[in-house]
This record gives sequence, structure tokens and C-alpha cells, in this order.
Amino acid sequence: MDHDYDIIIYGASLAGIMAATRLRLRGYRSLVLEPTGHVGGIVAGGLVKSDTPNTMAALAGLTHSRFFRGIAAAYDADGRPDGPQYRFEPKVAEGIAQQLLDDAKAVVLANERIHGKDDVEVRGDRIRAVRTSHGWRRARAFVDASYEGDLLAAAGVPYAVGREPAGRYDEPLGGFLPGRAYRRRSFRPNTLYPVRSVPTEKAGEGDLKTQAYNFRGVLDTGPDRLPFEKPDDYDAKLYTYLGQLLEQRGIRGLSDIVTHTALLPNGKYQTNQALYVGFDLPGASWDYPDGTWQRRDEVIAEHVRWHRGMLYWLVNDPSLPETFRADTRRFGLPPDEFTDSPYGPGFPHALYIREARRMIGQTVLTQHDLRKPGNTKATPVCCWNYGIDCHIVQYYPEGDDTIVGEGTVTGTEKNGPVDLYQLPAEVLFPARGGVANLVVPICFSASHVGYLSARMEPNYGMLGEAAGELLAQSLRTGQAVQDYDYPALAAALTEHGSVLSLPELH
Repeated sequence: MDHDYDIIIYGASLAGIMAATRLRLRGYRSLVLEPTGHVGGIVAGGLVKSDTPNTMAALAGLTHSRFFRGIAAAYDADGRPDGPQYRFEPKVAEGIAQQLLDDAKAVVLANERIHGKDDVEVRGDRIRAVRTSHGWRRARAFVDASYEGDLLAAAGVPYAVGREPAGRYDEPLGGFLPGRAYRRRSFRPNTLYPVRSVPTEKAGEGDLKTQAYNFRGVLDTGPDRLPFEKPDDYDAKLYTYLGQLLEQRGIRGLSDIVTHTALLPNGKYQTNQALYVGFDLPGASWDYPDGTWQRRDEVIAEHVRWHRGMLYWLVNDPSLPETFRADTRRFGLPPDEFTDSPYGPGFPHALYIREARRMIGQTVLTQHDLRKPGNTKATPVCCWNYGIDCHIVQYYPEGDDTIVGEGTVTGTEKNGPVDLYQLPAEVLFPARGGVANLVVPICFSASHVGYLSARMEPNYGMLGEAAGELLAQSLRTGQAVQDYDYPALAAALTEHGSVLSLPELH
């Protein structure tokens, strides 16, 4: 069968870009199908305060040297930065992403969405082709580097959504966690949006609920900043709890919430959840992972309404002191970012999908792999060290004035502890006997708890590098990706700077 390309990569995320980069260095050509109108994934769509590992030596490879150092070089006049840059502007991240794709000589088709199994041709144990708006495109091997995992799902690869029961992998942090939830009092009434009904599950039982998504917004303090405009669907009552919380906490203005998130350079700031009630929208994400694209667009619209309305509320609502509103007026949306966003100039074009589908592959990364003695592996492709980080999954009422924020693993604002650990190659591909020419660096094989630590963009980039090298070896040998040669893979990874082991592991 003739092939249009060596590899088709679904998703121009950082993982997809690094896979394309590695594959080009091995002489292979990639077609990148991006479901949105932009390359770079969420790092170009608003997540511009990167979550770096607690052990910085773990962040390595081309992700470190070409992406994060490339961003630093874009800011450095002589092109010789002292080190990588982990806080940056979205437009710079997207520029570096496009440059890397150009360097990889990848063909990129934007706004190409996989809708289901009818868009993917599978014969035997191989994916053969993907349907695009330009017709079917064939390849010898495939990378699912999307946040949703649509390619792996359409190809029939098993996957999980939501939270497994604690007993499935014997994980103390698995399933519904009411005993580790936040509890905040003095909200009356305590049943308004976005509070949901009291869960019926028992502690440790699984569900299909995902942690909260949000827009990682960028705020500007420059004189040409764009004002926070009133959305057509604005409803001030949505922010009742935020108003109560601001008063309880003595918050004096938006400065108290965002000034610790300054981006370098140019006077811009990153938004995240910020407060117990903030830019996250627990409960609104649950339909996204397995939803149709129409349903996903509805989920995105609900988040847009929440975020844009909140910004307008913070600067205009008469219940807030004038001093608070005056402080908030110092901020606006950036006129030089997200200029073609479908949600308005200056507003991010990408929703932050913290977790969607997770492949059930050859090996499943679980809570036990994040701590000693289970933290070392025979076939590592990278090292990582970041706390077990789950944003609130759901709000529900308790008593007459308490709102419970359930889903966190500590019951505090701190992440759960991990040790430095290694990720094995086997989390990147389907189980033996399954699809033989697919690798998955974002929706990789993990339990919900295992995923919570490893789900950060720099790690996705390094997993994308490993995915590229796995496919390069498979294409060279003609063998199924499950039959890879680990010594050869390790040599290929370390040739371009990947770190597979560190002294702190032992």
C-alpha cells in the first residue's frame, strides 16, 4: 500500500511538535493534523507559566534545548540566552512552535478534527489512514498527540475516563475522596451555581468525573490594554460565592490575585484558579473527554461565559468596593495576543484540558510508580518529579453554609508528595496484541492518580520525544512498536540530550 507520509501526528501540541522534531532527525516526514486553528497546544493558548519539575535536571532533551531555550533566544537580543525561559508570552510560544515544525519540515493541516471510528481506517493491528477535509491521508505510523485522545479511541484502543475505583490498582488516593476535600464555610445559600448535588458514591468508588478545566488567561497592564467587556450572556448572580469569598479573605483587588504570576517580560500576568472559587469551573468538564465536538464546543462556551463574565464582574459589580474596582481597572486583555481568538481579541483561544482520556496500554502508571521503591524502571524514557496535582472535581453542599470542593488529594492547597521517578516506554503504546503502529504521549497509559503528577507540558514534550524515537525505530525495523529494542531507544534518546536516570533516584 502506498503511503502519503511516513508518520501522521494528530495534534500540534508540544508533544506532537517534539515527536515531529525527533522523527525529522531520523529522516522521516510527518503530516501534522491539528484540531484547532493554532499550533503549540496550550502553551501557545495561554499556559505560559510552565510547571517545571521539582528536580530541574529532569527537564532535558530537545524539549529543554530547542523549545524552552528557543523561547529564551527569542527574547535575547544576541541570540545567546543564559538559560531556558519558563515564563513567556503566548505569541512567542506559538512562534517557536511554528519554527520547530518548519525545521522538522512537517506539513501542518489546521482545523482537522477526528470525530469517531469512521474517520480512521484500521486493518488488522495497524492504523492505515485518517480522514481529513482534504481526503484520506495514509501513513506507516501514527502519533496521537492530542489532549482528547480521539485517534486512539477511534482506532479501538482501550482507555479510561474519570477516576478508577481505589481498588483497581490498590491506590489509596483513587476514586471519590470526600475525606480529602476542601471544606469552606460561610456561604449562604450553599446550593447556587456552580455547586452540584451531593454525590451518591462511597469513598473510594470510581466515577466518570474529571478535574476542573479553565482558561489560562493573560492580563496586560499596558496603556493599550483592552477593557473587560460585558458578555452578551452576562449574569452577575453567577459570582455570588466569589463575592462572599473576596470579603471573607479581605482581597483588595485583582492585584492580590495575579501579581505573583508575572510573565517576563512586558508587564503581563497569568491567570489560573487563584482562589477556592475562581477561574476553574468544576463540574463543567465532565462531558468533554468522550463528548462529540459539538458537545465539547458547548463545554468550551460555558467556560468562556464563566471567565469573561468574571472579569467584567470584577471591574464593574457595585457590590465590590470602589477601591477594588479601581485596582482591577489597572488590568485588561492584551491587544497583541490571541488577536484572532473566536472568543474575542485578547481572550485565549484554547481551553486548558487538564485531563481527558487515558490510554490503557502495555503498562499503566499508577500512584505506586511515583514513590520509592516503585519509582525506578528498566526501560525509562525520561525522569519527572512534580506533586500529585488534582484541581477540584466538584463542589457540593454540606450542612447549611459549607461548600465542599472534592477531588484534591490533600485537602489543602498543597499537592501530594512524590519522589523523583522514571516513566517507562511501555506507557506510550497499546498493550501487546493491540494496535502496533501508534504511540500516545499526552493521553498516555496511566491511572487518574498516576496521571496527576505527570500531566505537565514539559513532561509531555519529553514523552513526545520518546514517542518519535519509538516510531523511528519501528519504521526502521518494520517491527511492532511493542517489540522495540530498549538499548537502541535509550541510545537514540540520549544522543539529543534526554536524561533517563539521575543520582537522586536511588
